[in-house]
Amino acid sequence: MRTNVKTLAALVGIAVIATALPAQAATPTVSSKVKTQLLYLIEEEKLARDVYAALDAVSISQKFSNIAKSEQTHMDAVAGLLKTYGIKNPTTGKKPGVFTDKSLSALYKTLVAKGKLSELDAISVGVLIEKKDLADLATLSKIVTQADIKLVLANLKKGSENHLAAFQR
Repeated sequence: MRTNVKTLAALVGIAVIATALPAQAATPTVSSKVKTQLLYLIEEEKLARDVYAALDAVSISQKFSNIAKSEQTHMDAVAGLLKTYGIKNPTTGKKPGVFTDKSLSALYKTLVAKGKLSELDAISVGVLIEKKDLADLATLSKIVTQADIKLVLANLKKGSENHLAAFQR
């Protein structure tokens, strides 16, 4: 009986220590280049979501609404990475079309204006965005070593390939 109590006490002690250790673990880090790319990536996903939402308002195609929702999921996945690596999310609280990266602000205006010209122009904007996303994901994939980031990038790539295919049908 005494041995069982000691064993139980030891197991409880180990469980308490094991539970406390993750809470005390340091936040993992990434290189400044990866950090910069992740910050750009979340804003690029926001660009896609915001443009598709704007085009959904004037398009007859359901594609824009569906893909805008998917882009929000992409943003959520990248936001999770930012949180994991202790990086402040630049998209938090930003209205549609508002970005930290000024080139994305200009691109948003250009793409929305072009997409509103016609249904064909809207579809071509979707193709352009997805091709840009795929190129940027390929660039980031080359410099990333962290398994969690690689997994998210692989999933984003699949999503963008599906979106591109949808726009090209």
